[in-house]
Amino acid sequence: MELHQRSILITGGTSGIGLELVRQLAPCNREIIVLARDQQKLDELQKSYPNVITYACALDQQGRLIAQLLKIRAMHTAISIVINNAAVQFPERYTDENFNFDSIAIEVATNLTAPLQICSIMLKPLIEHEKPAAFVNINSGLALFPKTSSAVYCATKAGLHNFSISLGYQLEKTPIKVIDVILPLVDTPMTKGRGSGKITAEQAAQEIIKGIEKGKAEIYVGKAKWLPLLMRIAPGLMKKIMKNA
Repeated sequence: MELHQRSILITGGTSGIGLELVRQLAPCNREIIVLARDQQKLDELQKSYPNVITYACALDQQGRLIAQLLKIRAMHTAISIVINNAAVQFPERYTDENFNFDSIAIEVATNLTAPLQICSIMLKPLIEHEKPAAFVNINSGLALFPKTSSAVYCATKAGLHNFSISLGYQLEKTPIKVIDVILPLVDTPMTKGRGSGKITAEQAAQEIIKGIEKGKAEIYVGKAKWLPLLMRIAPGLMKKIMKNA
């Protein structure tokens, strides 16, 4: 699946992996449509790349998100790749005295509900192109082996993983692929101050792009490449390691 002269929609394209995907894809594609919450960063991005078109929206604002998606679908009829990249993570535990109950809705809406809605709204135009297209869901190894903290985040990523598989089954007889990207710990603003041994966002974006071009249904990035083997031979060990990750 060649990523050349395409129209590509990316959520959360103003920082981290999303920004690196924009940087690497913009020079060789027709247009990159970026949907993110920070208007100032979107304006800066649009100034840097003449073929980047931006739309401001927080993905947990369901009504506004749907309105923006319908606008994008009408204005950019050539979109053939949709990359669901945006995500939020709150490290609080349920046992914390000041656990923020409102954070549950934000994480679920941003990490799970929004990608599901985006795939639904963009499905028809992708099918109508009758050429190779893809939904790319940026996921995490925590979808397979959750950690003690960030229980809601882990749950949303597990849900996104299973959704990707199921939607892939539904679209087997269409030109659309559903790609699930399993990431290790990546050095992004979201992971600042957490863990060690991170790979760069640039490396993550490079491996994601290579995996899409090869047409893989699952892309395991960096150290996450070991997960399929470890799930078979040492699932108990991986569970213990990731518990306190």
